[in-house]
Amino acid sequence: MQKQVFILTLLLFFGVGLYAQPKISGEPRVIAKTNEPLQKPVWSADGKTLTFNEGQWEVSGDGKNLKKVAAASIQRKAVANPLLQKMIAEPAKVASQVEGLKSLSDCILFNATLSPKGDQIVFQASYGKGLFVCNADGSGLRSLGQGGRATWTADGKYLVAEKTEDDGHAITKGRLICIDVASSAQSTLLSSDDYIALSPAISPDGKKLAFEEYASGAIYLIDIQ
Repeated sequence: MQKQVFILTLLLFFGVGLYAQPKISGEPRVIAKTNEPLQKPVWSADGKTLTFNEGQWEVSGDGKNLKKVAAASIQRKAVANPLLQKMIAEPAKVASQVEGLKSLSDCILFNATLSPKGDQIVFQASYGKGLFVCNADGSGLRSLGQGGRATWTADGKYLVAEKTEDDGHAITKGRLICIDVASSAQSTLLSSDDYIALSPAISPDGKKLAFEEYASGAIYLIDIQ
């Protein structure tokens, strides 16, 4: 028994435990590129396809069968959580309507995303206040620092978000950061002069990360572990 506990402790110490912080494996590769900029990748629930530009483009998870989706075929994902529904429907009013969010009542709340277990919501607040997380009912509000467009890891223990710089006119740098939800600690996941990385999206199985590359308008895919 003592030997098993010792081995588990080592695994957790070296970051390969059940809730290990995600790490990049390999190099980013282009999975989709067209004559128009592709933005905001979203994984399907089964992880087999990615959509971009509010569902107007679709590609399989292996980068094949890129196609434009007819407007009549675009389906909006159902929103089950009542608070998330309010954040989407009334982003400028929701904070003043929910007791736990009233400290942000002067803000617009946007880019809200429900955790895989459905117990927490991460979102951005306007006026440069950055990222916040709260329980599914709005209680337990906490700041996670600066960042945007956060996506949950499959275990719900970490977030991957974008962090950008601009010259007042356009984005000049974009890197991806990892945030420990429990401690709010941030670390760099992907930073390179070769990519202005935005809008990260982690696959449902937690093994792949898609992102928008601002300069080229392409969607990139990278393995994570």
